[in-house]
Amino acid sequence: MQFKTTFNKLFNVFLRLGGIGSKFIIITLMSKYFDVDVFGNYGLILSTITLLIFILGLDFYNFSIRDILKSSRLQENVNKVISSILLYIFTYIIFIFLGYFFLREITYIKPFIFLIIFLGISEHLSQEIYRLLIGFKKVLLANILLFIRTFGWGSVIIFDYYYGNNITIEKILKLWMFTNFLTILYVFVYVVFNNFKNILNYKININWIKKGMKISSFFFVATISLKLIEYANRYIVDYFMGEELAGIFLFYSNISILITVYVNTIVISFELPDLISFSNTTKIFQLLKNFKKNLLIHTVLSSIFILLIIKPLLIWQDKEEFQNYLPLIYFFVFGVALMNYSLLYHFKLYIYHKDKSLLKSLVISAIISIIITIIFSYLLGVYGTAIAFVLTSLTLFYLRYFEAKKITYD
Repeated sequence: MQFKTTFNKLFNVFLRLGGIGSKFIIITLMSKYFDVDVFGNYGLILSTITLLIFILGLDFYNFSIRDILKSSRLQENVNKVISSILLYIFTYIIFIFLGYFFLREITYIKPFIFLIIFLGISEHLSQEIYRLLIGFKKVLLANILLFIRTFGWGSVIIFDYYYGNNITIEKILKLWMFTNFLTILYVFVYVVFNNFKNILNYKININWIKKGMKISSFFFVATISLKLIEYANRYIVDYFMGEELAGIFLFYSNISILITVYVNTIVISFELPDLISFSNTTKIFQLLKNFKKNLLIHTVLSSIFILLIIKPLLIWQDKEEFQNYLPLIYFFVFGVALMNYSLLYHFKLYIYHKDKSLLKSLVISAIISIIITIIFSYLLGVYGTAIAFVLTSLTLFYLRYFEAKKITYD
């Protein structure tokens, strides 16, 4: 039994790391394959899709997951899950029309507008499915599907690269969308087959949706604030300095954000469900202690890994434009590592329902970030943008720490 448990955990870690690894490989291959300005556009498209995921979700999952995990009644949970999906479908329909109207005005998005719209929808739905599967302890299935929808299309691009086949942004987006819809279809069939009677007895819970929208509005503003901290600087660099520097900035930013992906995959996705479930018990203190330790260890390990491989990566990449801006990685790694370690205080606020404090720390940090990023970018160029990112990370760390220290235990 112990061997089986250990094997399952290692296999889950392998699947998650495989997904991370494929993203890392694609970023590095495309930075070498594409011209710097094309890579800049590619990176901005990826950033836009990422932002769309969070906008589409309205951060409703922060309410729904926390609420569902505290209920043990199957029919009630089925009602809540289906109610969530219906809310998302309504959001998707509105987004298709509004998204087309606004996104078609952006030069680098216009040629791929429908791919980007449906990628935003399919990525969001895939992530919601992943969160629910993790919450319902279907960890292995969640990670297999994650592996397929990341490594699946990534492996095709890697194959094309090494065999000299033509790679375009459109081809990458189409392959990505195909694997998303494939995994979504599988989950749909799997869920219907295993919960057919409960689905037939479904009753929409309007009051639950209204309650969730009210509560999640705090999280939505907080999440958008966080994403502005992480991604707005990319668009600011593109505006002030052009596509080529945007490509260089995006390369180092994307490499450093692998720290966040790794920490989310190895630490948070494993430990957050228990933090939520045991938040009102004495067991929470030991869980938080373990969470702090694991957060620190994996943040440090992933940061060191990035710093060790960046120079060999640049040599292999063989592009002087990227090598000339190597110091950017040190700013990014420090800032991203600090933001990840501050998640200890973020999740303390989250599990104890200190939603206003959580919102306050993120909104203030986002406002400061936008202001100083514009000023520093205008005055000091791309290094000014990097300095502003570090200052923002320090601000966010302090505010999360300060707000979490206010929590009192009965």
